Amino acid sequence: MGRRKNKQTDIDKLLPVEIDDILEKYGRYLKSYSQLQDRESVFANFKKTIKRLEVLFPLLEHPVHGITGLHVVENYDDDGYVRQYHYQWRVIVPKMGIRPSHICGWGNDPHDAEWTPEVYKVDTEPHHHHFDPNDRKNRRENYDVRTLEQAFEFVTKYLDSGEEYTGKVD
Repeated sequence: MGRRKNKQTDIDKLLPVEIDDILEKYGRYLKSYSQLQDRESVFANFKKTIKRLEVLFPLLEHPVHGITGLHVVENYDDDGYVRQYHYQWRVIVPKMGIRPSHICGWGNDPHDAEWTPEVYKVDTEPHHHHFDPNDRKNRRENYDVRTLEQAFEFVTKYLDSGEEYTGKVD
């Protein structure tokens, strides 16, 4: 869980998540909800293949945002490193569409094509942060959250404090 330097290319490679490590470290923040189908959450027998992981971690209820979860998608390359990641903190009960449930998210899908509007390009491309809970399209640089553990660290600060996440930078 983390980064490893690739000696041949000297590029940071992201290691795949170790679910057992995450459950041990952040298990106290997880909760099962009767409104969720078990197959959608970490409490089910989810399937992690050598190419992909997709899982929902249902979190303790937040006093402002309500019942939320951390939705995780990691796609792996042929060497087992994370090729693409998406970590999304969102409202999970009641079930809503992507936009109304969005709180914030991080990803590394590239948005640097010539035709991409400048407003969506960031200096840390392809790493970006969907920071605005009111408009998922808004993006900014992402220097800090590139692994599931880092996403949990970010979200659990708000679970511990009970503060509303607004997307504003201090």
